[in-house]
Amino acid sequence: MDSDPITLINNARRDLETVIDLVGNYKRTGDAAILSNIVKLSLLVYDNAIKAFLAVKGIRVRDPEYLSQVAYDFIPSEVVSNGLRELLTKCLSGTKCSTDMINTEVEELSRLVNYVHSVSTHSVIHRGL
Repeated sequence: MDSDPITLINNARRDLETVIDLVGNYKRTGDAAILSNIVKLSLLVYDNAIKAFLAVKGIRVRDPEYLSQVAYDFIPSEVVSNGLRELLTKCLSGTKCSTDMINTEVEELSRLVNYVHSVSTHSVIHRGL
């Protein structure tokens, strides 16, 4: 893992706030470059949140391609859908992404980050790092 879970989730929270600001800019301008930045940063938020969750739970994944798949076994489906990362990747690869779709993805990222933050905080309080 890249870093400790608290640092990862704090970075994800900070980056999520940036994503939310960028979405506002994108709604006003419709600039494709802003959309690209939203998607790239959203992928980073997602990856950091998943890494933090797995680190807190003490789950090691040898192949990074399976991080999401393993995390979905432990994260409730009402927090994040199985296809969020794939959807973000498709948006990055040129698939047309509507403003509504971006809003939905950001809401889902927000739920994921909040969930992982609560799990991380709870873990630190009861076990320490």
